[in-house]
Amino acid sequence: MTEVLLYILCGLAAGTLGGYLGLGGGVVMVPFLTILVGIPIKEAVPISITAILATSLASSNEYLKKEMVDLKFTVILCLFMVIGASTGSYISRFVSGEAIQVIFSILVVYTAISFLKNRKETDQTVQQANRQKNTIICIFIALGSGIIAALLGIGGGAILIPLLYLLIGIPLTTARGTSSLLVGFSSGAASLVYLIQGQIDFQITAGVIIGILLGGKIGGYLGTIAKPFAVKIIFFILMMYLAFKLSYGPIAEYFG
Repeated sequence: MTEVLLYILCGLAAGTLGGYLGLGGGVVMVPFLTILVGIPIKEAVPISITAILATSLASSNEYLKKEMVDLKFTVILCLFMVIGASTGSYISRFVSGEAIQVIFSILVVYTAISFLKNRKETDQTVQQANRQKNTIICIFIALGSGIIAALLGIGGGAILIPLLYLLIGIPLTTARGTSSLLVGFSSGAASLVYLIQGQIDFQITAGVIIGILLGGKIGGYLGTIAKPFAVKIIFFILMMYLAFKLSYGPIAEYFG
């Protein structure tokens, strides 16, 4: 009973933070399950990626109701995210847990730093020009982010939000809403592959999903009223802390 409650609380925390930041929750869920619960990262990843689907359904609904989703760009990137996510789920069997932890840490440090960059607000004309100029780049990044997201169990929002915000010029709130919807498609594809391979622990996943559904609704609502500066600071602090906690063990063991 105590363990189930812990899984629910992990899901609640990850869902709230993930929905608030537009990340799907995996970037928080995997470290929580690994560091706090003690689940090996290769077991935590399939649980996280499956729960992310529930987070997306809960949080993206809030963004859609307030028209904070760029549906045109969602259609463009969705197919390539799904292809990448399916590929990442398959190759996860051949990558060590230590390698996944180090890759995860590098990713979140990059994402945290990217968010601190200042960007001038762009009007619709400039956004359209950025789309035409960077569409091919965005497609390849979406494909790669799908692979990395499924491999690490993070959904892909940690890569997508900087992409939409910095490269295309989509406002931060809309970038979070668009990302929240996109990660639902990619995590659905990835979780299907993990299910076929028999890598999902349904008992843990059920508890996590209960918490993450509630947290996703709360986080999605908070995300629609949050100030962008506050989101940047919270995101940066959280990412740097989690990167340290995940990478310290494998790196210390390697050099020790």
